[in-house]
Amino acid sequence: MPKTRTMPDAELTCPLCGAAVPVAAAACRGCHLPIADVRRHTVSASRTGRSWTRAVGIRVVGVALYAGIVAWCLWQLPATLPFVAPAAVAGLVLHGVRARPWWGLLAFAALVVVLPFLLAPALGTGAFSDLADWIDDPQW
Repeated sequence: MPKTRTMPDAELTCPLCGAAVPVAAAACRGCHLPIADVRRHTVSASRTGRSWTRAVGIRVVGVALYAGIVAWCLWQLPATLPFVAPAAVAGLVLHGVRARPWWGLLAFAALVVVLPFLLAPALGTGAFSDLADWIDDPQW
């Protein structure tokens, strides 16, 4: 039977002790960390190393999106600013700062849709009415 040539095992780096760990090993030989944990660390480290541009892109899109929403509402629907501005801040924190775009969108939608629905009986009276009149004032 002919002898087949095999490639040497690729090696991973142990996150605890820094030793080289063969892929076929059951654990790190230096600190006995299971190979599943070594692989998980290697995969997560390689993801974070290559995706910093994507993370910056997500944050820039979040800042532009929520700034655009506030600017459009200021220009077209200034009476909605008491709801849109805090929702945009919540969305910006989750999307632009924490890089969680879906949570930012969910928080924004909840604050813009659910909060006015809950406060609908009070929207035509008192402070909300005065605030809307002050925002809609042409001298502003």
